[in-house]
Amino acid sequence: MDTWEYCFVDMLNHDIHYITTEGLKREKVKRDEGKEDDSKDDATARFVAHLGLAGWELVSGEGGVRPILYLKRKVQH
Repeated sequence: MDTWEYCFVDMLNHDIHYITTEGLKREKVKRDEGKEDDSKDDATARFVAHLGLAGWELVSGEGGVRPILYLKRKVQH
């Protein structure tokens, strides 16, 4: 049976929330001017791209006032 780990990205507040057996682990996205982040939106987009390269797959998203992206990644045993 496949097992998964999950996270969601709060595009408005620029947070990544990892869902773990210990609860939510929050990571705040920070701008990196060395990577030419003009805004927190740029930094968040770059971070989401990094998640994709790390094996995270976009499962769904919510638009509206507070856009959220939901991702999953297969756990390697």
